[in-house]
Amino acid sequence: MNFKALALASVIGLSAPAITEAAFTSGSASAMPTDYVRVGGTFIDANQEWVVRLYTDQFGAYTYEGENIKTGASITLKNPEVSREEQAYIYTFKNGGYSYKIIHNPANQKSIALYVFNPSGKVILTREMILDWDV
Repeated sequence: MNFKALALASVIGLSAPAITEAAFTSGSASAMPTDYVRVGGTFIDANQEWVVRLYTDQFGAYTYEGENIKTGASITLKNPEVSREEQAYIYTFKNGGYSYKIIHNPANQKSIALYVFNPSGKVILTREMILDWDV
């Protein structure tokens, strides 16, 4: 009987739950708060220039789709970092050095705020957006 192989298999088998526990603890940056509510729907700004769609895709990834209606430019981002400030949730989607922040207060299901930051941290776009059933 190969005792080295048996010993190695035992150590690996016993350590797998510990590795899994370390990798999936709730302290990670992408963990959801216990009272987390995903805002969903299609939102549009007052100028009807920007559309943002927020939804959970078929694989369970929380997804941001942003589109400039006038130019046709669009972006899709997934799996934001989620934080909370007072009564609002902040969903931060990343694209390279750019950050797309959606701020949502669950007490007001019909609006969100969108902030886009460039890699140096400067705000390059800010929009108040309302839920739109027609888009």
